[in-house]
Amino acid sequence: MVRTSDGFQIAELDLELRGPGEFFGTRQAGMPSFLVANLIRDRQILEAAKREAAAVIAGPNSEISQEEVDRAVRQMRARWQHSYGLVEVG
Repeated sequence: MVRTSDGFQIAELDLELRGPGEFFGTRQAGMPSFLVANLIRDRQILEAAKREAAAVIAGPNSEISQEEVDRAVRQMRARWQHSYGLVEVG
């Protein structure tokens, strides 16, 4: 870490050394219990998945119908509500 003052490089090294901590919770160090992916090893595929998810949420297009968008949103809501006890607001 002493070799650079680039905050992005320092953050990436910190992620490799200490892990990301918890998404929800108080623990600040350690790797989360992902069932399939590793944040460091699988970075490129996770970034691709993030782009694809953003395209789905953006709405229907030539490759994704409105029905598929609605189904994906329902499944995500059900998954996160169950996992974290989230509630609908508004």
